[in-house]
Amino acid sequence: MRNVCHSRRFPSPGRMFYLIAGLPGFAKRLSGANHEGPVRLAVLVFVITASVGLVMPVAVYRSGEQANILRFQSIADDTVDRISLRIGEHISLLEATRALFEAEGAQISQGKFASFVDHLDINNRFDGVQGIGFSSIVQDGQEEAVWREISSNYGVDRGIFPKTSDAAVRTAVIMLEPSDERNLAALGFDMYSESIRREAMQAAARSNEVRATTKVELVQEIDDQKQPGFLVYLPFFLDGGPAIAGDALPRNLRGFIYAPFRIGDLIGATLNRGGIAPVHMSIYLGEPTQENLVFESANRLGGFNAAYEYLVSVDVAGQTWHYQMQPSDQFREGTERAIAFLLASIMILMAAALALSLRSQMKALAASREVVRVTDEAAVQKDFLLQEMKHRIKNSIARVLAIARQTANHSESLEDFIASFTKRLQAMAAAQDLLTQSHHQTARLGDLLRNELLQVFDQDFDNYSIDGPKVDLGAKATQALALVFHELATNALKYADMANGANRLDIRWQLADDGRLEIRWEENLDAVITRQEGSGFGTRLIHSLVAGELGGQLRRELTENGLRLEISVPREAR
Repeated sequence: MRNVCHSRRFPSPGRMFYLIAGLPGFAKRLSGANHEGPVRLAVLVFVITASVGLVMPVAVYRSGEQANILRFQSIADDTVDRISLRIGEHISLLEATRALFEAEGAQISQGKFASFVDHLDINNRFDGVQGIGFSSIVQDGQEEAVWREISSNYGVDRGIFPKTSDAAVRTAVIMLEPSDERNLAALGFDMYSESIRREAMQAAARSNEVRATTKVELVQEIDDQKQPGFLVYLPFFLDGGPAIAGDALPRNLRGFIYAPFRIGDLIGATLNRGGIAPVHMSIYLGEPTQENLVFESANRLGGFNAAYEYLVSVDVAGQTWHYQMQPSDQFREGTERAIAFLLASIMILMAAALALSLRSQMKALAASREVVRVTDEAAVQKDFLLQEMKHRIKNSIARVLAIARQTANHSESLEDFIASFTKRLQAMAAAQDLLTQSHHQTARLGDLLRNELLQVFDQDFDNYSIDGPKVDLGAKATQALALVFHELATNALKYADMANGANRLDIRWQLADDGRLEIRWEENLDAVITRQEGSGFGTRLIHSLVAGELGGQLRRELTENGLRLEISVPREAR
């Protein structure tokens, strides 16, 4: 009985070729689908190429594994053949012994039988056989004769045992050689009284051939080193003797020539003589169940998979022996597995190299497309910035012209015009610098305030405090509020003597719940000064910028401590 290994089916090389041939078109569609296309395509190429490449290593591995299994089965078959041949040689001794009995008739003596067995040299040449014996048919009333014969031949005071039997026929072991201590213990035993032995004896008598028992415990097992055993029987017929009554046995049957075997000694001696094979073996007499187990190898299992399990059935003198074979730890597989792993590694590396190369090409193509896209976007952005710049330049020029005209109208001299106009242009320039420093064309309100105050006063001016949350202003609000803060600071310097260390300027801002920006400008002067409500160009410019350009609200109040100004700018104007 042999295990059959089924190999897995893999796609044929032709089918794989068509799969790879279709990759370019698929690659084009996949790479254009989304930015993950190159990665997915590289993975797909790797999987397909590796699958194609692994067909050969898998085939090598499978064929190598099958070759190893067949090699192991051949070793196992050889081991079974050695054991079977050895048992056959042992059984042939029974045929030779029966020939002796037939030649001597019923007159064979114990001395001649002992001399015959001694010349066979069983102990040295036939390990595992306990001896060769003769179990005679015992007629009713002949029990005492059995005792006399055993006592006379072997000096053992023993008759037939057990004393009683349910069988219609009784047998008794009257000769068993060599006559060592173990064999002497079996003299007088009625083997026909035990069912397993009786069944084998009946089969041998009916067929006139050797027949073996299943697993038994030999009567010779008189110490603690017991082993499973079996017996082989060969019937001896003699015409002219007394007839046998009952149990359907042939009338001329006179007894059985038999041999008891200790299985452990038999198998061990056989394996040692031919060399220990790298096989772990379990032997069952009859069906392969635990109760029928008679021998198990002492060597360890090799940890091989179930495909190596091998069950062999052999007929031994009419009984079926089952050999369950597995590789031991001494069994060595061939190099096919290492070759298969090497081929698989090479194929995977090749697939990975192909996938990486394809991914690099796809990334280069994607980078080229990205360059084109960025270039196009840059061109569009450039046009947008140019248009925005043109619009801002026009607005700035219009604002500069308006400031120039109004400054000229309110200047008493050319020097006065140049000074006022220059400072207002510097305020606009400082605001533009803040916008330029930001990548998003925004300016922080706190930075704008600080720049304008230090520009109007000087870098050492510290009679002020500013406080408020972080607020980013857009380009329009930055330019407008820069001029507003410049005019307020100029007026504070001019009319409130803010450069005097005893005076102080406090500026606070906050964001209202609706998103409006609320700024509070408050002068705190040390001495009360007389200052009328402003009606000059600066005041009108502030009002124009807050209300007109930003759409905000302005509330201005002159107190004994100086000017208090509140500006409110809507969210959309910031």
